[in-house]
Amino acid sequence: MTSRTARRRLSTAITAVLAVTAGTALASAPSAGAATAVAPAAVRAAGDTANAQDVAELPVGSEVTSAGPGGYLTSTEHYDSEGMYSYDYHWRRPDGTSTLVVAASENRAALPNAAVSDIVPVPQNYDNRIIRLRDMSAPDPIGTAVVFDLNALSTATARYSYVATIGSTLLVQVTPASGPKEFRLLAKPGDKGTKISGLPTDIDTVDSVRATAGTALLAYRSTPDGSKYGTVTVDLATATAGTAHTAVPSGWNGSGAVDAAHTAWWQDNTTLVVADTTGGAPQTIALDKADSPTVGLLGDWIAYGTATGVGGGTAGDPMLPLTARPIAGGEPVKLLDRLSTVVAGPNGTLLARGGTVEHGEGVYRIAPGADGKPTATLVSSTGEDTALTFKKTSIGPVVDLDPMNNRVRLSWDLSHKGFTYEVSLVHKATGKRYRYSMDSSYSSDFNFLWRGNFASSEADPGENAYNGEYRWELTAKPTNGIGGDLQEIGHFTVTRSPKVHDYTDNGSPDLLGRGSNGVLFRIDTVYDAWKGKVAPAEDPTYIGSGWNYPQMESVGDVAGTSAPDVIGVDSGGVLWLHPGTGDWRNPLGARVKVGGGWGIYNKLAGGSDLTGDGRADLVATDKSGVLWLYKGTGNTAAPFATRKKIGTGWGIYNQITATGNLAGGAAGDLVARDSAGVLWLYLGKGDGTFASRVKIGAGWNQYSQIVGVGDANMDGRNDLYVFGPNNTSYVYNGTGGWSAPFATRVPTDALINTSIKYTHVL
Repeated sequence: MTSRTARRRLSTAITAVLAVTAGTALASAPSAGAATAVAPAAVRAAGDTANAQDVAELPVGSEVTSAGPGGYLTSTEHYDSEGMYSYDYHWRRPDGTSTLVVAASENRAALPNAAVSDIVPVPQNYDNRIIRLRDMSAPDPIGTAVVFDLNALSTATARYSYVATIGSTLLVQVTPASGPKEFRLLAKPGDKGTKISGLPTDIDTVDSVRATAGTALLAYRSTPDGSKYGTVTVDLATATAGTAHTAVPSGWNGSGAVDAAHTAWWQDNTTLVVADTTGGAPQTIALDKADSPTVGLLGDWIAYGTATGVGGGTAGDPMLPLTARPIAGGEPVKLLDRLSTVVAGPNGTLLARGGTVEHGEGVYRIAPGADGKPTATLVSSTGEDTALTFKKTSIGPVVDLDPMNNRVRLSWDLSHKGFTYEVSLVHKATGKRYRYSMDSSYSSDFNFLWRGNFASSEADPGENAYNGEYRWELTAKPTNGIGGDLQEIGHFTVTRSPKVHDYTDNGSPDLLGRGSNGVLFRIDTVYDAWKGKVAPAEDPTYIGSGWNYPQMESVGDVAGTSAPDVIGVDSGGVLWLHPGTGDWRNPLGARVKVGGGWGIYNKLAGGSDLTGDGRADLVATDKSGVLWLYKGTGNTAAPFATRKKIGTGWGIYNQITATGNLAGGAAGDLVARDSAGVLWLYLGKGDGTFASRVKIGAGWNQYSQIVGVGDANMDGRNDLYVFGPNNTSYVYNGTGGWSAPFATRVPTDALINTSIKYTHVL
């Protein structure tokens, strides 16, 4: 089995993983009545990461939610034993260390900071009424948290509600008993806050906030039913609204950005709007539709794309990659092959959660390169591939089809969901193949139950697959087209234990039919599970001519080749052995003379192991009704041991058939039909003798041939095939019980409706 190279870790030194400078957190908004900004909380200067030799590890299922000078906040999906999911929140630093901010078991979220800040807001419970600001740059961010209690500020005439955190300042909504809502900036606990003046009077709800030093961008709905949208900037130092833009057709949906020079937002899912913070008419950029639009600002560049999960998106979608283009116009630059989140980072950078074919999935830092164009550098890696890659398969070097009665579940695991696939299982010797194809959009792994056949579809029984060497071929097409198609090849060997009537080494019984002119044909069978019946897998296959033996019998493997053999007694009483080869092209080898004197027998039955030694044996009745046992030796030159008398009175039967083990006893069994058409069961004891006979039923004289065919319906039990005049052909499925060993007969098309008139079937 071959596979693609495993996910590579970047061993080159990563310099400036988060380009940071020693400094302070974003200045807070002024308190009520103040003319200048309140001094910000001190933060730790980020250390130099130039000596880092490996990219930091990031748990699978993590997204970046906000960032500061000293690190970034991630949310990581967490599944419990009942399949319910929540999120763990960690603060991750450039040196690879992290701090758990909120555990999934706490049933609450660490909220993002709207600004680039090391301060993380954590609500006390789900309603965001009590907010703790944790400075993740402090030695003890939890113990020194600043607590804002909005319940304590609320009154009967004014209810305070949390909107966002901007640095160390809270943006809150104040809802009066009557009249318009207000929006305030709270710089410290207990402070009633500074009202933001100049906001549009019809603002009902602020949906999302983005902020940079000194400026915040608010996306809002202006009517209670949410039918009107808009954006407005706020000068944080003066708590004064700036430029407002209304009537955004599809709303903003939180996808906006702001830096010192520009604000940007999606006008709808096809148009970006960029406005200069100093004024002037906004600029529109027409793009292709983005189903989940994102946007970020990098100085004179704007970055955009549509958010998807790993493996998500549609091939050829120009909005699938994270792309940057100059705001003033110019050629775009592709940064990531796919993205899910983008947040503002320190010093005008961006942090993007996404992936590239080259480096895989993780958090990337977007910053200007040497030529001034934005470039993406991997900061932390989940170890996942962005391109569709092969991980593993359940197919081992050997596939044993016996444990599940000629079926086996095969599975493959790829790097992510979102692909269509086709699998072929190719028999090397014949080139015959089984194909299975499916759309597997909802999981990274897939499996199917192979019914051990060469079928063209699930509804087609095909023919049973041969034992031997195989090659599996997988072609998987990623839905998003990232990285191109995946092609993998592996090798395995199919094996089954030898079957009593399987002449072609494919696990299914073959029937041999002799025509009136002495020509012998082979008919392979297959179980059609959809129709619940045994069917011919192919047209009759010519074996040879000259098979004019007065007596012929399929006797299982008595010659030691593992394939079943055929014996024939000629008109002179000479017994001949035709050893089985297991080759579908030539299933019977050249005949070997066993010996003379076999003309004394009028009935032969072979194929059951009557002595418990693992080899098929032969029984024969002479003309006086004595039953003789010929134990199989496994020697082609002398396939039978000296005969042993095991019974008398068998002259009452006109046909005896070896059936193999029908009822789970010590050894193989026999069935015998008397002249009245009653069928009797003889359960083998394992020493060549039998228990007292059990009556199976009457009416069996309607059949000219009764054949112990083995397991024809692939349920693990031996069955009985019967053939009669007028093109009648049935299978009696074994039940596994001695008192009623066969179920109601089921018709089969094997050996009927052909131009060949069969005179003998074995």
